Amino acid sequence: MGWILGIVGALLGALFGLAVMDLDRTLFGFVAGGGIGLLLGWLLALQVRVVRLGTELADLKRAGPRPAPVQAPVAPAPAPAPAPAAPRAEPAPPAAVSSAPLPAQAAAPAVAAAAAPEPPPILAAAPRPVPATPRTPAEPDALAKLARVLRSWFFEGNVPVKLGVLVLLFGVAAAIKYAADAGWLTMPIELRLAGIAAGAIAGLVWGLRSAAERPAFGLSVQGGAIGILLLVVFAAFRNYQVLDALPAFVLVLVLVAGASVLAVKQNAPALAVLGFVGGYLAPVLLSTGSGNHVALFSYYAVLNAAVFAIAWQRPWRALNLVGFVFTFAIGGFWGAKYYQPEKFATVEPFLVLFFLFYVAIPVLYALAGRQKNGKVDGTLLFGTPLLAFPMQVGLLGDDRMGLAYSALFVAAIYTGLALWARRNERLRDLAQSAAGMGLVFATLAIPLALTARWTSAAWALQGAGMVWLGLRQERRLVRWSGLVLLVLAGLAWMVSLFDHDPGYADRFVLNAHVLNLGLLALAWLAASWLYQRAGKAVALQVILLLVGLGWWSVLGMREIEVNLDPRFDALYYGGFALLTAALAALLRGPMAWPRLSWPLVASVVLMLPLTLATQDHYDTTMFQHPLWWWWPMLAAALLTLRSLREPRSRGLPLAHLGWLVTLGSALGITLLRVAEDQMGLADGWLLPALLAPLAAMAWLAASKPGFAGWPVADQFPRWRKVWLGIAGAGLGLGWFFGHFLPGDSAPLPWLPLLNPLELSLLLGLLAGAAWLRNHDDPHRLGGLAWAGAALFTLTMSVLRACHHLADLPWNARLLMETTPQASLTVAWCLAGVAAWVLGSRRKDRPLWWLGAALLGVVMLKLIAVDRQFVGDIAGIVSFLVVGGLLVLVGRIAPTPPRSE
Repeated sequence: MGWILGIVGALLGALFGLAVMDLDRTLFGFVAGGGIGLLLGWLLALQVRVVRLGTELADLKRAGPRPAPVQAPVAPAPAPAPAPAAPRAEPAPPAAVSSAPLPAQAAAPAVAAAAAPEPPPILAAAPRPVPATPRTPAEPDALAKLARVLRSWFFEGNVPVKLGVLVLLFGVAAAIKYAADAGWLTMPIELRLAGIAAGAIAGLVWGLRSAAERPAFGLSVQGGAIGILLLVVFAAFRNYQVLDALPAFVLVLVLVAGASVLAVKQNAPALAVLGFVGGYLAPVLLSTGSGNHVALFSYYAVLNAAVFAIAWQRPWRALNLVGFVFTFAIGGFWGAKYYQPEKFATVEPFLVLFFLFYVAIPVLYALAGRQKNGKVDGTLLFGTPLLAFPMQVGLLGDDRMGLAYSALFVAAIYTGLALWARRNERLRDLAQSAAGMGLVFATLAIPLALTARWTSAAWALQGAGMVWLGLRQERRLVRWSGLVLLVLAGLAWMVSLFDHDPGYADRFVLNAHVLNLGLLALAWLAASWLYQRAGKAVALQVILLLVGLGWWSVLGMREIEVNLDPRFDALYYGGFALLTAALAALLRGPMAWPRLSWPLVASVVLMLPLTLATQDHYDTTMFQHPLWWWWPMLAAALLTLRSLREPRSRGLPLAHLGWLVTLGSALGITLLRVAEDQMGLADGWLLPALLAPLAAMAWLAASKPGFAGWPVADQFPRWRKVWLGIAGAGLGLGWFFGHFLPGDSAPLPWLPLLNPLELSLLLGLLAGAAWLRNHDDPHRLGGLAWAGAALFTLTMSVLRACHHLADLPWNARLLMETTPQASLTVAWCLAGVAAWVLGSRRKDRPLWWLGAALLGVVMLKLIAVDRQFVGDIAGIVSFLVVGGLLVLVGRIAPTPPRSE
């Protein structure tokens, strides 16, 4: 049938070319239309083959595996037997069973085979086919539905008549217009129109008489005749003024009513569609451009009334769609070109009438169905308001209250329809769909009547309510509509920022932004909790929770930045974090919502950077007002961690560790600032002040974990080693960088080793030694590291003594002086000798070798560095001391001890 589509496409393309009176375009349209038609026919044929093959494959799968054929066994060759054995009666194979007697010649081999010693072959039982479970055929997709509709139209019934009538409609309309414009028809227009009408009436009678024997042919001719009569009436009224408005209106009414009656009587939707297509196309094809909308819309009102009357009797969805598409498409094109505000009074009634028509027609369609639950024509039920309301917006313009009332009117219509349909069990789907549309337009009325700020609040509450209702009734569309409303509520609040009027509304907490943002946060968090309680969409739960917390954070940050002193904004942010943690701790248990541990943990952890940011205020420490509020806030934050124990949260270790780090950092930095800024102590006091709180907390965790881990002491042993590792790393870094400080001890005089900085460094070495004593070190790597750290401390202490006692600068140039180099040589030599002697006395071979290695380094230093200072007293002393020590050690322990 591809050639049929090719012919139709070629004719339609040529007609479009004739419409613009261009020969080249006519030829192009003929060729292009034919090619497109052939391609469409090929695609349709391919679709038919695919559907047929799919059906055959499904049938083969349902039939199951075919049984394997049973083959007769091959008789073995006869073997000579010593004595004839009595023949055994055995069942013959199926292939050998026959009702005729066997010939005598065949009996001997059979007896010989029976007497053979080999056992007869065993026949394998054929597998019994397992019946396949019937499967429900899959619903065809949209392309398959479209292909089926086109195939039924072009390939079923009297196809040539359908195509001929369709082409004839375009041809007659174009011929009338062309002939009238060119002046070829010299007879009066009344006679010409009457002749066309007479021919159409004759065709109508012919179609009526042919319908009994050839229904497809007769119905197609009837539809074409009625369409031509409608064209004639409208042309007589609009183009040639042969008929006045009232007679033309009556004739159109009679023709459409007649077509409707004939279609209903003969149960012929094709007749109705053909007739109404011609009726709707009449004003388009014969338009003079005058834009008389009252006549146009009155005419369409009559046609739509006929569509409504037919829908009362027959569920012809195709006819309903024809009326819907033509009415709103042509109405929209007219409005875009001709509408002016002064025409509102004559256009608005028609828009309302068409809206009511195509809201009522889906109800008739659902009632006319024979299924237990009537089908819903979603195209008309949802498409009518979605097309009519934008047209209403174009009519009303900037009248926001008028649009709000219009949205409420649409919402009331659909809500009333939903309430009425609930009484009929067959209209359950229609009731739900209408209720959804009513809710949508009630929602739309809110921003039209209110400002964006109040729209945000209303949509947030409405969205949360719809999510609750959708989850409760297990209706996916309702809950997804609620989620869309939540998104729109956030966008509405953002829009409200562009229309911001400062004043009373911006007072701290008591302003509209707090209300809006609070409702937004509450709605998103409520939606997350509802999904969590329903056990649905875990990923969506997380997204809703995070967005809700985001709105809550925006609320707090906006109020702090707009209304409070920016100098102490870090303190206020800490208070907001504490408020968040406290609310999460209070609600986590009663709401059975473990995921509330997330904001609690995040709030406690965020206090660390906030306390560090607070230290930027060098005129105020955390022991002074208002920053001293940090200490009760940190204490309260610690108490909130108790709620993370039950139900147990995996974020509890992170929150508690974050709190411990925050407390140690805040105390240390505060003590450092007090010592430096308020007490005027020198830099030698600063490192001990900074590390003292962290060291005390580490000692408590190591010796008294029950006290250090309160109020989660029962859980603290799980991460106590982690905390000791963090504290040890912090203390180690502080100890390392403390060596590079000059170590002034003012207001006290500086004494070697007896100054605050070096005492703290020595205390660190003692703590390391104590730790090594209590832990196994089989490879003595820890001892070696401790020895290196002790040598590093000795080196820096010697350089620091040279800085203070010899009044040398504390920088890299210190190493270029003779006194520091000679002092380092003597100190390293003493350390090496001490290790050498102790290793020998304790029979500790590694310690002896460590001392020997250090003395070797001293010797290299003498050769490479100290030789340039031989002319100075310090250089000479260093050589003498090193030499004497080496002689002494050679006398005491010249060889390494035996390994024991």
